[in-house]
Amino acid sequence: MKLFILLSFTALSLGACTVLPAKHEVTQTEVSKEDKAAAEEIYTQPYSARYSAELAEQLVKNASIRLNSAKVGITNLVGVTGQYDKSSPLSMVLSEQLVQELHSRELSVLDFKATDFIRVTPKGDFALTRDYLELDEIMPITHVLVGTLSHHRDGVMANARLVNINTKEVASVAQVFIPESAVRQLDENYGQPVLRKAP
Repeated sequence: MKLFILLSFTALSLGACTVLPAKHEVTQTEVSKEDKAAAEEIYTQPYSARYSAELAEQLVKNASIRLNSAKVGITNLVGVTGQYDKSSPLSMVLSEQLVQELHSRELSVLDFKATDFIRVTPKGDFALTRDYLELDEIMPITHVLVGTLSHHRDGVMANARLVNINTKEVASVAQVFIPESAVRQLDENYGQPVLRKAP
C-alpha cells in the first residue's frame, strides 16, 4: 500500500511539472534592425525629410572646420540659372527641414527671421517676419548655408555649402539628387508640381 501511495504521489508530481521555453534574449543586432526600420518608416511619410537629412549628414561629414564653434544662418536654395533672388516652395521646405536636421546634429543654428516681439492679429500670433526692417541688423552669424537647385527630367539636384560670411571661404559641401516623386511630396503648393517634365 505504501508503494502504491508513493507511486501515485510521484506520478502526480511529475504530471504537474511544466517545461517552459527559454527566454528569448533580444540581441543588439535585432534592436538595431527594429530601430532602423522605424526610422525608415518615418522617411516614407509625405513631406519626407530624407534628402534634407542626407544634405545635413554630408555637411557635417565634409566640414573642414570645427562646427561646434559655428553660428549658422540657413537661407533658401535658389535656381542655378536664376538671378538668386527667388525661391520655390521646394526650396523653402528644404530650408526649414535643414534647420531641424542641423540642429539635431548639434550645430548652432540661428533663426534670423525671428523678431524680438510677438505680433498678435485676428489671423494668428506671429514671431517670424520677412520684413527686413523688423529684423535685427546685427546677428552673431559666422557661417551661412547657401546652395542651388538644378532641375532635371527625373528630379532636382540640390547642392548646398556652408560659407564663412566674412571671408567667403567654403567650410563644407553637400549634394543630393531628389527624385521627382519626392519633389512632389516636398512641395507645399497644394499638389501642383514644382517642375514640369520636358516635352
